Amino acid sequence: MLYRIATVYLIYCDCQPLPLFCRKQFVERFANRNPEVIFSVSALAIRFLDEDFSHQSRIDLAKGYAETARSIVSESIFGGRVELSTLQSLCLLSLVDFTNGNTRQASVYSSLAMSLAHNAGLTTECCIPLSDTAREERRRCFWSLFLLKRLHGADFSVIDFSGEDNFPWYPETTGRPLSPGEIYNGDIPNVSSPDFDTPDTQDKGVVAYAIQLSEVWFKITRYARRRGIPSALPPWSPQSDYALIMAQQMDFETRTSQVHRFKSAKFSQRTTEELHANRDYWGPWLFIQFLYHTNLCLLNNPLLLSLRLKNIKSQIPEIFLQQVSDLVSSHARWIIRYIDMLEAKSFKVSDPFLAHCVAIIATIYLQESFAEDPVIRQQKRDSFDKCLKFIRDFQEWPHVTRMAEKLQRLCDTVSDTYTTSDAPPQTPSRSLLIDLGQFWEILEYSSSSEIPTAASGLFGPSLFSGSHPAAGKISHASSLPEPTRVDRQDFEGSGPSSVNTAVMNAGNNDMIGQEQEQEIVQPFAYSDNELAVLAESFFHHRGDGLGTVEDWWNSGHL
Repeated sequence: MLYRIATVYLIYCDCQPLPLFCRKQFVERFANRNPEVIFSVSALAIRFLDEDFSHQSRIDLAKGYAETARSIVSESIFGGRVELSTLQSLCLLSLVDFTNGNTRQASVYSSLAMSLAHNAGLTTECCIPLSDTAREERRRCFWSLFLLKRLHGADFSVIDFSGEDNFPWYPETTGRPLSPGEIYNGDIPNVSSPDFDTPDTQDKGVVAYAIQLSEVWFKITRYARRRGIPSALPPWSPQSDYALIMAQQMDFETRTSQVHRFKSAKFSQRTTEELHANRDYWGPWLFIQFLYHTNLCLLNNPLLLSLRLKNIKSQIPEIFLQQVSDLVSSHARWIIRYIDMLEAKSFKVSDPFLAHCVAIIATIYLQESFAEDPVIRQQKRDSFDKCLKFIRDFQEWPHVTRMAEKLQRLCDTVSDTYTTSDAPPQTPSRSLLIDLGQFWEILEYSSSSEIPTAASGLFGPSLFSGSHPAAGKISHASSLPEPTRVDRQDFEGSGPSSVNTAVMNAGNNDMIGQEQEQEIVQPFAYSDNELAVLAESFFHHRGDGLGTVEDWWNSGHL
């Protein structure tokens, strides 16, 4: 049984996304691991043993394994016998609790583990004599905790990354992208120190690049968690958060070794057997691909930008509108292509974070699926349905199942505000309101995973106050103006052209096109607990705006 648990863990959990253990002889030596590691690994991996256990049996066994691991870990911490295995177990228990909806308890475990790692010296390269395996697992434990905190959206300040110059080296990459038909000989590429300022003259390995990109993700989710609160600087300002994040995203691409890029990796040219035999490489590789495109889609989400721009007392540059439209269309399309590619290869994706990436993309296609053009409307709805199906296939992860349910509810809520006839929907009335609480729950990973009542198992009556509904300021923001497209202009006729500039209406803070008719908006009455915006605020009707996305796809960018 332990042999199968260890084997399943390597196939479906290792480096998907956490690179916690050395793979070499992991299965053979698993039974000799400390008991807390054995139980915490079993609590996670047993979800994938479908053929031997019923669904309820897997739930009961996983719960028992996790409780046993917690008892051992607690005794080690309070008894003053903390080992590396203690931190490894805490890392896995945090992941288990997060996926079960106990997000606050998961945060406590990961924060405790990070604090212990800091005090134990895991945040720097170890100077004492250690075996290669022991040294590598120290590095992997630290970076797994780092990745866990970044992906789950939890901030921590025990480490000053800007001032530290002796971080532990990145985990070794245990696989590499082979030429189709090439046989992997087991050689491991050399690792390098995580010096972010050094030009990428040496391949740091696919796991290192996944860790680096997670830092950009964290900054974008922090940007999104402001929930559209207007900022003093417009996003096109060089000093704005938006511009700085975009610069870091592009800088990441310049540091990424060519060998791990889409064109070089040749995922689509490989056989299904070859892909599954090297999952330790393709797991983090897919993580990078999905996260890279999701980063750009979330940063340029039309709703978030329209809310942040509502108080900007200046014109919106046409170039910025075109950039937002093109980035969202192109990078959302990449995710759809990846879903198609994975389906064609029958490659089972088991990293639950990829489902969250796809859920974010699904909200964009949901926004665009109410276009006036029936062809575009059907294309966008098909893409939304494809995203939802992809998410529902993660049956081993209960939090992903809840994510799919929330996405379906958001779709139903939005659909109810539009016409249900077969005719193209009319332009939405400015009096239609959309509850944004469901939208934020999908965008924010911890919210999409959390069961509101789960916190009652952690906090007593003096601290537990029930669920914390999303809160935000009521906004009367209009949709971003549609950028001018040359193929939509009538150069011969005298008809009105597409809106090519936008100004702010100082009276009601709506962004409107200069050539659009201004409407008189009557004030609405809201309850104190209602979080809503006008439907027009983010279900804007724009064209596909794909431009030369097909050429861009085939060019082999990251």
